Amino acid sequence: MNMKKIILGTLLLTVLGCSEDIKILEKRIKAQAEKNNTEISVADIKKTALFLDAWGKKDYYQEDINKFKDQDLIDFPEEVEVLFTGSSSIRFWNSLEEDMRPLKVLNRGFGGAHIVHVNYHFEDVVSRYNPQAIVFFCGTNDITALKTAKETVEDFKIFQNKVRTNLPNVPIFVIGIKPTPAREYIEEEELEYNKLIADLAAEDELLSYIDIWEAMLSDEGERIPELFVEDGLHINAKGYEIWTKLVRENLKQRFNL
Repeated sequence: MNMKKIILGTLLLTVLGCSEDIKILEKRIKAQAEKNNTEISVADIKKTALFLDAWGKKDYYQEDINKFKDQDLIDFPEEVEVLFTGSSSIRFWNSLEEDMRPLKVLNRGFGGAHIVHVNYHFEDVVSRYNPQAIVFFCGTNDITALKTAKETVEDFKIFQNKVRTNLPNVPIFVIGIKPTPAREYIEEEELEYNKLIADLAAEDELLSYIDIWEAMLSDEGERIPELFVEDGLHINAKGYEIWTKLVRENLKQRFNL
């Protein structure tokens, strides 16, 4: 076959594939808006779909990963006991080293990561450090980007398999999605994700689910804005105090704390 035809055919398939992804996102955006009784224009639907499609690309956070690699060239982290990875709630955990003492920890949270981003950069943010345990928080951005809870958990299973293949017998501690004031509109999907992860953990002795949802609600079962910064999405020092307590309780399964 003519090489030019092969190239043109490949490009056509790529364009068609992208168009189909955009159409699926547009349908989901419209459905989410209807579910929340929110009006959204056709133009805004298309604009949002294009953004979500770009955000979901595997190499979206390549620049962040390059910074990690540059840091490692200067001072490679040795003898990491617990590696923390995932999205921005890990990245912004500035007191992590102090909170987890005497454990030697490494923070490899980045951007507003989806699980597919962590999977794509697995070697650069996880396996190269040969940790004794992994604490993982990710998934809420995936659901915000209109993946279903089941689709998001399927991506987590890929992460789980990567750990099992590359780091046999290394336990994974998954911090569940938190009840953020800013994302109350996807509570149903987030709770479904948490339950699915808890179900997986019940079947795998090397997988632990850390339930933070109830601990971050008031006695009346309401979300607590005082645990979050102004965006109502990321937690503040009070929020991290709750995380620290629950994560340390779970890490006692593996370490003397």
